Amino acid sequence: MRSGVNKDLEKRLVYLFTGEFFAVVVFSFIYFNNFSLNQSYSLNYALFTLNFMLLQGSFYWFIKWRRLKSKRTVLPNLYKSLTILKKVNFTLICIMPLIVIIDIFIMKRMSFIFLVAVLVYIFAIIEYINYFHIQLTNYKIGKGKKSSIAKEIKNSKPKN
Repeated sequence: MRSGVNKDLEKRLVYLFTGEFFAVVVFSFIYFNNFSLNQSYSLNYALFTLNFMLLQGSFYWFIKWRRLKSKRTVLPNLYKSLTILKKVNFTLICIMPLIVIIDIFIMKRMSFIFLVAVLVYIFAIIEYINYFHIQLTNYKIGKGKKSSIAKEIKNSKPKN
């Protein structure tokens, strides 16, 4: 029989991995129903970046849930993938300003779509920080709790 703590943790992990995945579905649905005819490279790129990170989060929480449920190691080298994804995500975020500049030259004006793209981009940056650095939901004045993924990367690296 599982303890109440494990059951609560299991519920929390299911909530996290389904919530992150559902967010991808919702954002994609909104995009394809409202913005897909628009030729904004900024919005396409920002949404791709955000959804890519949300899928990573969903996958991570799913793996944590499988570990808890099976009581065995699932993907023992997960930290390697997370380390690579952290770099890929950072690169994607750094490329975004160039995409925005290109979009401004192509569109020759700022529009509502541009504002939406910038907001999605900011959301992607927040998710990156939340996943790979500090938990923003638990952020206290000047101090943040290290994110679960950041701990996974740090604690799973082989010691030299």
